[in-house]
Amino acid sequence: MKIKQRSEDVRKDYVISDLTSRLDDGRYRARAAVTRAAAGNGLSQRFLDLETFTNEADARQRAISAAQAWIEGEQGRDPLGLPTGFLSLPEVNRFRT
Repeated sequence: MKIKQRSEDVRKDYVISDLTSRLDDGRYRARAAVTRAAAGNGLSQRFLDLETFTNEADARQRAISAAQAWIEGEQGRDPLGLPTGFLSLPEVNRFRT
């Protein structure tokens, strides 16, 4: 199996790395890594290991589109974000009797 990183793309503060590789049987495994540097939280990565293809271009296209779809699905899931029903402390105290 030969792995050669072909491209990187930045999308919404994420870096997409195309890690598509050629298998011993001549087919191509679509693979991608999605990386994001979170302020003060270090580095987070997600690896996507997808289908095999007979054509390298098809495998690369699948890897990039899957990574982009994963990023779109992650938007709004910030674990440090406040819940939608959040009330600040002064507002909470206003409801106490």
